[in-house]
Amino acid sequence: MTSSLGLPHHTRRMCLRAGAAWLAVGSLPLSASAMGDAVPPITLQASDGEPVLPEVGPWRVTYIDFWASWCAPCKLSFPWMNEMHDKWSSQGLRVVAINLDRNQADVLRFLQQNPARFAVALDPGAVVAKRFDIQAMPTSITIGPNRAMLFSHRGFRLQDRQDLERRISGALGLKS
Repeated sequence: MTSSLGLPHHTRRMCLRAGAAWLAVGSLPLSASAMGDAVPPITLQASDGEPVLPEVGPWRVTYIDFWASWCAPCKLSFPWMNEMHDKWSSQGLRVVAINLDRNQADVLRFLQQNPARFAVALDPGAVVAKRFDIQAMPTSITIGPNRAMLFSHRGFRLQDRQDLERRISGALGLKS
């Protein structure tokens, strides 16, 4: 029997366990040379009609979250990302969640249960995720002015919120 990702259920469980192990890891650079480097435009179209990371735009900081419908920590992160969007979008924060599911019905079901007030993009072939060497769900990257990669974070736990908020507010030049 296979999961919605085309994996046998025992393989999916093994992947989930591996993903849970990453939750304990927290913030790690995607690669030592990537932090601070300029990220090329991400032209994948988001639900707000804009590219995920356009050449220019009104946003000073972009928080990109890679997620999947089967990911339990992703369900925890959506309310927090809604809060960040509501609190700081007028200050220049853009939140974009990039989904990696191949089955769009799984995405829609997840979004019905976990509504997003921020932009969502679909990357079923994981083209963008591969560019960033995404290995765990969820993984977020925060991109600042001039498209410089500021930090990344693997996993999401409720106790991560304060540190992530502090780092994002700092990138925006604000107090949390």
